[in-house]
Amino acid sequence: MIEATALAISAAVEAPLAALIAYAARWPCRGPLHVGLAAAVATAVTHPQLWEAALWAYPRCGYWPSVIGLEAAVIAVEALLIAWMAALALHRALIVSLAANIASCAAGLLIFRT
Repeated sequence: MIEATALAISAAVEAPLAALIAYAARWPCRGPLHVGLAAAVATAVTHPQLWEAALWAYPRCGYWPSVIGLEAAVIAVEALLIAWMAALALHRALIVSLAANIASCAAGLLIFRT
């Protein structure tokens, strides 16, 4: 898989899911659309660093330890970005980021590891 494909899959999964979570939960923020857009921007910001870190970490730490460690870091950074951009409480942004990243990681694994 090339990086652009992985980024496209991540954004296509994470942004709508983030917006849907914010809409369903009716959390006070700038609105579900802003949460979805913030998730897309956060993905675009973190993805290049994740990609490079993964290329470095996989041969040194193994696939699963790298995936888990790097995804945990990305979830934290994206939560901060979503909270800031969408005026969403940090603990709620963390829920959004966690759910969105689990979904996009699972989608990538289903598409490319089968």
